[in-house]
Amino acid sequence: MSTAEHAAHTDPEVFPANVEFLGFICGWDCYTGVDTVHMLFYLIRTKDRDWLEAVVKYSNRIISRNCIMSIARHGSKREAATRLLDAHVRSRVHYEFPVPPYQSGLLTNGELESVVGAIAEELKHNSRVAEEEQRRHEAPIIKMARALGLDPCPAGHNDSAWMANCPRGVHWIMISSSHNEFGCGYCHRKGGPEELRAFYDHVRHEGDSHAGA
Repeated sequence: MSTAEHAAHTDPEVFPANVEFLGFICGWDCYTGVDTVHMLFYLIRTKDRDWLEAVVKYSNRIISRNCIMSIARHGSKREAATRLLDAHVRSRVHYEFPVPPYQSGLLTNGELESVVGAIAEELKHNSRVAEEEQRRHEAPIIKMARALGLDPCPAGHNDSAWMANCPRGVHWIMISSSHNEFGCGYCHRKGGPEELRAFYDHVRHEGDSHAGA
């Protein structure tokens, strides 16, 4: 997943200057967990960078239009579009995922299917390996998450990435089985199995306090 690591997310208020090329890459529907939106993607090429602009439409109305990431300019326009889309889909994989049919532009339907399909297969492979590894030797942090009823499952990013329900119950936490750690960016909590247990107990105590108030 090296492309995602080198793609820089940009300030949505910034639009690149000195544009040399702006072209439509593709479009697709995305289910966001609440409803389906239509996404349109554009390649913006400047002297030294390639940018990905995303237009979000809902009920045939544009609800947002932002430059969401950029990479160092390299290769052809189609190669740049492929790298940017790959990075974008990977960064949003647990929030939204492309739904065919695809709307072709710089990239053909076949090329879009290849990008999305490769990511889907990689997620499945990594998830399968992660589950097999835990069946052989369950990491203490995964065992603790199961004991607390947080329903851990492979995230698919690599063979040690897991996710589980946050003890607060409104989002998820990320877990590394290889490092025996969890982290919740929303709640600013992290640590090992004992810290996860303490976090869970803290949330339950908060709930009991509010119930008794």
